[in-house]
This record gives sequence, C-alpha cells and structure tokens, in this order.
Amino acid sequence: MKRTGEIVLSIIGAVSSVIMIVTGLVFLYRKDSEDYLSYLHANWSESEVAASLDQMNQAGTLWVLPGIIGAALGITAIILLKGNGSPKLAGWILIIVSVVACIISVFGFIPAMFFVIAGIMAWVRKPDVRKKQAIR
Repeated sequence: MKRTGEIVLSIIGAVSSVIMIVTGLVFLYRKDSEDYLSYLHANWSESEVAASLDQMNQAGTLWVLPGIIGAALGITAIILLKGNGSPKLAGWILIIVSVVACIISVFGFIPAMFFVIAGIMAWVRKPDVRKKQAIR
C-alpha cells in the first residue's frame, strides 16, 4: 500500500520542525549579538533590555527543543513509513511526538498539526486485502 499522504505530511512536519530550530537559534544568537545589544541599550531602559533578553532566551529554548524532538522523530517515522515497514509504529510515534511538542511549547502545534494527521492516517488505514488475494 502506498503511504504517500502520510509521508508527505510527515515531511512537512519535519521541515516545519527544522524551521522552528532555525528560528530558535536566531533568537539565541541575536540575544548575544553586540549590534543588537547596543541597539537595545540605546533605545530602551535597563529593565526593558533585561526583560527582552530574558524573553528571547526563553523563546529560543521553547522553539529549539520541540523542533529537535519533532525533526528527529518525524524522520524516524518517515523511515518506518517508507516501504510500508511498520505503519502502526510510525503512527504511534507521530501521535506521541505531536503531543510532546505541544506540551513542551505552544509553538509546537505548528508541526504537530501535520504529525497528528499523518499519525492517524498511518494508524487507521488498512492494507488492501483484495490485491493480496488477487496475487495468490
């Protein structure tokens, strides 16, 4: 049975997880950038700068962590779905990664939408029995 729909949705979820990683790394990089810090200190008070840098640190972590989990487990599920190896296990992995990503960070819902749909599709779809009987 072809699992094109599940694979495509899993790829979209994994790519959006990688985009989350990149976005989080940009937040973490910018908070330590001298140009950005001098801009903040020139235009804001010390308390505003401190609050902004703290929020950027938290946002970076909350984007990178679910992104890494989503990308790693999404690629694992794609490998399991490829060639119809173990679609039930891949479905469970996709559903679990979507729940974990949403629990860790609210931003994890972006790839989780794709992962949960692909997971349910992989979990529910049955192989076509008529084709197997026709071959025999």
